[in-house]
Amino acid sequence: MNVPVHHSWLVSPYSAKTRSYLRYKGIPFEDRAPSARQLNGRIKKAVGRAIMPTVELPDGTWLQDSSLIIDHFEAAHPEPGIVPPGPTQRLAALLIELYADEWMSLADLHYRWNTPENAAYAIDEFARNGLPGAPLFLSRPVARKIASKMQGYRPKLGITEETGPGIEAVTERLLANLDAHLAEHAFLLGGRPSIGDFALYGPLWAHLFRDPGTTALFDEHAHVRRWLDALRQGVTPGEWVADDGIPSSLAPVFHEVFAEFWPYVGNVQAALETWRAGHPEATRAPRALGDTDFTVGGRAGRRRLLTFTAWMAQRALDARTGIDMAWLEGVGGGAFAAAAPTVRQEMAGFKLRLS
Repeated sequence: MNVPVHHSWLVSPYSAKTRSYLRYKGIPFEDRAPSARQLNGRIKKAVGRAIMPTVELPDGTWLQDSSLIIDHFEAAHPEPGIVPPGPTQRLAALLIELYADEWMSLADLHYRWNTPENAAYAIDEFARNGLPGAPLFLSRPVARKIASKMQGYRPKLGITEETGPGIEAVTERLLANLDAHLAEHAFLLGGRPSIGDFALYGPLWAHLFRDPGTTALFDEHAHVRRWLDALRQGVTPGEWVADDGIPSSLAPVFHEVFAEFWPYVGNVQAALETWRAGHPEATRAPRALGDTDFTVGGRAGRRRLLTFTAWMAQRALDARTGIDMAWLEGVGGGAFAAAAPTVRQEMAGFKLRLS
C-alpha cells in the first residue's frame, strides 16, 4: 500500500466531505468501498467502530472522523489551504462545518428514510457495497438490517411527523439562500473552497442530490448544482474574498445557524457542564445526556443531547479571537460570541475524553 486508503461508500455524507477534499488537494489515494465483513472486522478492530470514512495510511496508522482526517492532511499538505487566513473568514468556515456536520443530519435522515424511493435506493446501495458480488435477493435482507439501524436514529435526532415539515422548510431555504449566494461567488468565501464548502457538500451531495427521490430539490438551483459539480470533480483554487470579508449574500445562511441550531448546542454544553459537576473524577462523558426541547423550521420537538456536538463546537468557539464582532452580531451570533468556556473534550484513541 503506497497511498492512503479512503474506506467509504458513496451514500455516506462524511465520506463525501473527505473524498472531495482529497481530490481538491491533489493527494493520491485509493477510494475503497469496504464490505460489511471488513467494516465489522479490521475497520472496527482498528478504530473501535464499524464506521465511515476511515483512512488507512501507508505506515499502518488509521484516521477516523472527517474533521480529523482533513486536519491531518491539511497539516501535511498545507497548499492550497482550505482554512482562510483571516480570523473572521476562518470562523465563518468553521461555523458552516459545525452546522453541516451536526445539524444537516436532520435533513439527511428525514429525506432518505421518509422518502420511499430514497429508502429503496439506499438499501440497494448498502446491499451492493456490504455484500459485493452477491445477488440482491440475498444481500438485501442484510442491507435492511443496516438500514433499520440508521432509521432508528430518526426519533433520537428529533425527526418525527411533527418536525418533518420544519426540516423541509429549513432545507428549501438553505438551497435557495445558497443559490443566491453562489450566483455571485464560486464558493462560500470567494474563489476557492473552504472547510465549510466541503462539509456542506457532504450531506447535500451524498444524500439529497444523489438520492433519486430528492434530486428534484435542486432543479431550480443551477448555481448550487454547479458548485456541487466543482467540489465533486476538483477545481483550481482562486482567491478568498478580500480583507477578511464575509459576503452579505451569506447572511441568511448564518441567521439559520444561530436561530435554531446554536440554542441546541447551548443546551448540550449546559447539560455537559451539569453532568461534569456531578462526576468530577470521570475521564469520559456519556455519548448522550438525555433529551432537550428544540425547534427546526419553527416546529417543536425533542432531540438527544449529543456530547460529540459539544466537541465539534469547540473548533468554532476557539476561533473567536480577532474576529469582526459587528459581523457576528449582525447575523444573530450574539449568544455565540458571549458563550463562556465550557467543559472541554479531546479525541484520543478514537474516543472522546474529558480534558
